[in-house]
Amino acid sequence: MNAPPPLPRTGFVTVLGRISLLLAVLVLAGSLLQAVFALLLSDDTVARFAAHPAMPPAGAWMLEQRRLLSLLGLALAVLFLASSWGLLRRLEWARWGFIGFLVASAALNFASLPLAGQFFDGMVRMFPAEFLDTPDGREFLAQMKFNRAVSLATATLTSLAFAALHGYVAWKLCTPEVRAEFGRTGQD
Repeated sequence: MNAPPPLPRTGFVTVLGRISLLLAVLVLAGSLLQAVFALLLSDDTVARFAAHPAMPPAGAWMLEQRRLLSLLGLALAVLFLASSWGLLRRLEWARWGFIGFLVASAALNFASLPLAGQFFDGMVRMFPAEFLDTPDGREFLAQMKFNRAVSLATATLTSLAFAALHGYVAWKLCTPEVRAEFGRTGQD
């Protein structure tokens, strides 16, 4: 019995897979480093940071949940690495997994936008009310308000740009030409 002819391969999937594989290795290395720091950071140190008036509630929660979050980050990094490898091998589950990562990361970019405001609120809370009621303090508050608006606008535009890019890549992975490359289980 003759083997079916090999599936066509586009440069798009190969380049996307290679770039993603490199990115996945970097994300995994960063996640491992973060996990080490999460393990080394003592609960007393975390409690001191979390109690600081400039610390936003979300930041305090993330510090307190650092071990769980770093474990989740490691798991996601490994899944992204597997998905990137599978994309290079033209595995169907990897194509869907990669599309899921694209959609989730675009959504996460938008979900993180409120953190910019919390950052600037924390900066303002670092200063005593007496200072904020002085001419220098009012100038500082005006500068923080401007910086907050610029940061939010920049983060929003960046989120929109990445959402467009991720949307395009997800759409491209769903085109018939690219889907045809994923018709087998990865055997060449």
